[in-house]
Amino acid sequence: MVGNGGALFDYDNDGDLDLYLVQGNYLLNPDSGLTNKLYRNEGHHLTDVTKASGLGNNQYGIGVTTSDYDGDGYRDLYLTNFGSNVLYRNNGDGTFTDVTQIAGVTCPHLSTSTAWADIDLDGDLDLYVCNYVTYTVEDEKPCYFKDIRIYCGPLEYPGITDRLFQNNGDGTFSDITIAAGVHQPELRGLGVVFSDLNNDGWIDIYVANDMTRNTIFVNQKNGTFLEEGVLRGVAHNGEGLINASMGVDARDYDNDGDIDLWTTNFSLEANCLLVNDGTGYFEDLSFDLGLAKPSFHLLGFGTLFMDYDHNGWSDLIVGNGHIWDNVHLIDATMTYAQPLQIFANFEGEFEEKIGGTGLEQSSYVARGLMRGDIDNDGDIDLVICQSNRPAVILRNEVGNRKSWIIFRLVGRGKNTDAVGTRIQLSASGLVQTGEVISGASYLVSNDIRLHFGLGDADMLDKVTIRWPDGSMQTLNNIPARQILTLDQPAL
Repeated sequence: MVGNGGALFDYDNDGDLDLYLVQGNYLLNPDSGLTNKLYRNEGHHLTDVTKASGLGNNQYGIGVTTSDYDGDGYRDLYLTNFGSNVLYRNNGDGTFTDVTQIAGVTCPHLSTSTAWADIDLDGDLDLYVCNYVTYTVEDEKPCYFKDIRIYCGPLEYPGITDRLFQNNGDGTFSDITIAAGVHQPELRGLGVVFSDLNNDGWIDIYVANDMTRNTIFVNQKNGTFLEEGVLRGVAHNGEGLINASMGVDARDYDNDGDIDLWTTNFSLEANCLLVNDGTGYFEDLSFDLGLAKPSFHLLGFGTLFMDYDHNGWSDLIVGNGHIWDNVHLIDATMTYAQPLQIFANFEGEFEEKIGGTGLEQSSYVARGLMRGDIDNDGDIDLVICQSNRPAVILRNEVGNRKSWIIFRLVGRGKNTDAVGTRIQLSASGLVQTGEVISGASYLVSNDIRLHFGLGDADMLDKVTIRWPDGSMQTLNNIPARQILTLDQPAL
């Protein structure tokens, strides 16, 4: 039901994206041969290197994020399971070591999505873990709708607080959930994204919860957060109702310089585009922008902002799929497998692309949805993780017809991926803003590189970079159509 995720990340630092897929297993008597999989990108094909890597975990896997938590230049991997989560340290030689106990991030709950960011500006990455409900196989309840057996809803089981782990800088973490003010035991977390939502230079936390109010934890700049979801307009939808929320992403969709939020919801609930007023207060404009009606009869999970057509405006991608494989017996208008949706952004207005994308004939039971330029050709490809079905790779064949640029940022110190860096660029009169984010969507880890479509522009007129420590850098006259690696300047 909850589904499974995966990661697009360059585990071997050879310049291309490798693929990690999380598998479910049997809750009782797990199959030792049914493991998660690591595939190395060989340029034109993927090679299974799971056995050699040591990443063949065979628990009931759910989600994963990747980030360089120890600052050695190699991306590590945090896996959520039904049961104990696992932190794998990248040894830098193609192998990984389980360091969960040493690091102190076991978190033995039903965990879902995770995210990494430097919440205290001390130079290393901290970890947020969403937890869903308190559930055991022995506590399984029979639930019915119209006398038809279904998966029970989340309110049938007690909620459990998410966890926030502070990086101590020595390979260990401290659980600061209560001390930091993010202890919310009544909620049921599914999606999370770190982002500077109020433009004050400090990372905030947005969490999508299932059938309980969504939350924003505003960074107080002293190691604590204040939950202000109701005050800032994200706890409920535009009608004042609580949604069953799953996937999340954050991006400046309207090119006004601040970060907006997008959340997918259950069927018969519209997805929500939460538009930032520039100070971290939001308004749900899904109906106004034509995004609500097309999502109403679908069930959204993984979701992404990405400029798939390179017109300089961030489009929306939604992976759909119901949780009930017998939903057609309950409502003949609904199906278990559902279409992937693309909402094309034209100067801040959206239009659902029904045809001409190559996707209109396919349906998926989508859960995790990942973005990344797998073939390094300049446009963003997709990976769909499905429930009880194989993963699907969708290669973008239209984006690189127009201009683009990808930034690979290298941070100074232990935040080697420069997570939290914000870039603002101008090209041919269009100004865009993006932020380096580790996490987002649902149960997945996306390409850490920052991608922009540029329309017909051959040159970036100006690039302004705000690095995680607040230092600023300005570049001028940058040629387009390149993957540009930038090192954070020395102090």
